[in-house]
Amino acid sequence: MSHAYLIAGSITNEDGKPLQGLMIKAFDVDLLTEDDFLGQGETATDGSFTILYRQAQFVKNVLESFTEGGPDIVLTIYDQTGQLLHTTKRRAGAARFEKYTIQISDL
Repeated sequence: MSHAYLIAGSITNEDGKPLQGLMIKAFDVDLLTEDDFLGQGETATDGSFTILYRQAQFVKNVLESFTEGGPDIVLTIYDQTGQLLHTTKRRAGAARFEKYTIQISDL
């Protein structure tokens, strides 16, 4: 069975104003293999976003099903033109639900 996972959060500027229309991409960062794309979302008018993904996106074979705990999540955040604005620190062994509160300066 492929279990469901959820990343949710909000993005604001340094003054606490919600940032709308940003693209967030989530990856499972692996040390020995290529990183796994988990999904993407866009911030709403209140700066909130959600990304839903499944275990099958980061557990690719039987061996990984025994060795892989939760994914090691990194989020990348882009503006409307595709320019990279921010990359989060790696969150190792993520749970089925992970919440982020991200503040981006200089916007």
